[in-house]
Amino acid sequence: MGLSTADVQVIEESLASGKHPKVVFTDTAGQIAGRVGKVMRLDEPAEGEFVTVRFGNDELPFSAADVRIPERGELSRTARKAPVEPEEPAVTPPRGAPLLAERHNNDDNGTNELRNRGAMSDQESGAAVPRQAGGGDADAAAKPAPRRKAAAKPKGGPELTVSLVFKDDEWSVSAAKGTKVISRPVPVKASMAVEMIRSLESPAVAAVVEEIVEQSRVAASEEADRLRQQLADVEARLAELS
Repeated sequence: MGLSTADVQVIEESLASGKHPKVVFTDTAGQIAGRVGKVMRLDEPAEGEFVTVRFGNDELPFSAADVRIPERGELSRTARKAPVEPEEPAVTPPRGAPLLAERHNNDDNGTNELRNRGAMSDQESGAAVPRQAGGGDADAAAKPAPRRKAAAKPKGGPELTVSLVFKDDEWSVSAAKGTKVISRPVPVKASMAVEMIRSLESPAVAAVVEEIVEQSRVAASEEADRLRQQLADVEARLAELS
């Protein structure tokens, strides 16, 4: 279910007031079905792909069948279902590390006391603290553990997805790069669909596609026979009238 005439009028009024209403993509929009976008403008006349919707960083045109007005409470439910990223745990200084105020104490006795305290704590916990020149054992123990680096993002751009679909007795091909629709469904002949599948060298998939094509061929043949019979009946009647 897409936009009705009343829905289009409501969107026009919202745009006129400076607002950009949100819409939900329908199944006809392809892989982004169920996602939410903002209407940026409506083109005139209101035919074909006249609804311009912002989805992420892209603004793409869609038809009235590709989007719909969200139901009451639907957007809030979607927001509650969104996963929450876990917080990064706080970094705890190593056991036996001296306080910041104690680190700046230049008194010789206080420095020696801090060294002994750090050494005793390390011996109790079984941790090994590397020695540094100039008696820097206490300073080394006071340094917080290094933060873990975030996992590197995979190189390359978004994945390219090409889909071959059989629906309503017709074959079509569409393409998308990540969440961006590059090509809307384009009709293809059944013979071309079979050649595409055969080029993948997947016997299991090729067998399913060939079975679908054979069923369509049988149905088309039966329909042709029925039409030929009707034509013969009409021609016989026409001959009688002549």
